[in-house]
Amino acid sequence: MSVLAVGVGVVWAALAPRVSTQAPGFPSLKNGDWFHYTADMHGSRYSPLDQINADNFNKLEVAWRFKTDNFGTFPEYKLEGTPLAIRGILYTTAGTRRDVIALDGRTGEIVWVHS
Repeated sequence: MSVLAVGVGVVWAALAPRVSTQAPGFPSLKNGDWFHYTADMHGSRYSPLDQINADNFNKLEVAWRFKTDNFGTFPEYKLEGTPLAIRGILYTTAGTRRDVIALDGRTGEIVWVHS
């Protein structure tokens, strides 16, 4: 490899824009938001939150439950999915009709439903 090629590579690396691990326009996950199925556009499945740890894990309690009895012709007993969490609102699907619902993250109350 020539000295010129190495020099050009070093100059290019110094002048190239820095690549962020977070896409522009996407808020940080630090406040608890979960904007994508896998947490972020990179699929990290990681949250930097630290409220739950080995010391307090055994003290966790259920905050609320959401029943899907009213969404479809019969109750759905096996609800599996990863809700999105944005600014305290959880977005998910429910029932056999796969209605899209928004729930208040603190109370579990329905904010809106789209059938």
